[in-house]
Amino acid sequence: MTSANEEKYLEEIYYSVCKNGYARVSHLAKSLNVSASSVSKMLGKLTQEEFVDYQPYGIITLTEKGLTSGMKLAKNHQILVNLFRYIGMEEEEIDQEVRNIEYYISIKAIECIKAFLAERDFTVRQQLK
Repeated sequence: MTSANEEKYLEEIYYSVCKNGYARVSHLAKSLNVSASSVSKMLGKLTQEEFVDYQPYGIITLTEKGLTSGMKLAKNHQILVNLFRYIGMEEEEIDQEVRNIEYYISIKAIECIKAFLAERDFTVRQQLK
């Protein structure tokens, strides 16, 4: 993976593709709170790095590389969500807190958090009971 900003876009594209089968510039601009031109510029980078397939004014799809990376980002997101649930953070605050840190934390730290939660046999179902 490359920059934190690219990861942010890639994860948002991943969620959109999972939901709709594709993503659009206008949806990404709205969900990321950026301009359409910023999205287009980033799509150029992600296309060049072979994470997405995109033609201007068309739909956005993920390549195999992009799908794999998006899946990893989504899993890392969920690990951080689980950590914040474990420590008792208010549910309505968790998503924003995860988004504040998820692109800046190392894979090693994510793996340590995952192991920490596994040692405590913490799952989402246990927390929501």
